[in-house]
Amino acid sequence: MRKVEPSFLSGTDGIMHSVMKKKEIIILAMIALIAAIAIVLFNVFKPSQGTEGTEGVKVAIYHRNRIVQEFDSGKDAIYTIDGDYGTLDVEVKDGKWRVTNEECPNHICAEMGWIGEGEFLPITCLPNNVVVVEETPAS
Repeated sequence: MRKVEPSFLSGTDGIMHSVMKKKEIIILAMIALIAAIAIVLFNVFKPSQGTEGTEGVKVAIYHRNRIVQEFDSGKDAIYTIDGDYGTLDVEVKDGKWRVTNEECPNHICAEMGWIGEGEFLPITCLPNNVVVVEETPAS
């Protein structure tokens, strides 16, 4: 009596199985290559942010709800602002800003320290009615 083997046990199926693995490997390698090329192209042709020479974000200084000064946090500078109680300086350095030399009784705004891009925490000096805040782009 002749023994009949199911097709999945025959020798030709093993060859077909290894060919499918080779095709799968080639397809996966092609997908990985395309992804790598896309990442490289994205980094090479990345759109520049802002204009040349500016690296920071736009920050506004408000006095009595009006913008009295705007600056780029990428440019180091010191801005003197006249408030209701006296003057205060806004120091900009290395992409961050803070209030210094403020004339007010409690100095809370100076104690807030350095604020940087993305923190969205305004520096507020209530006696001087001054707020320093990062501007958000219009959507």
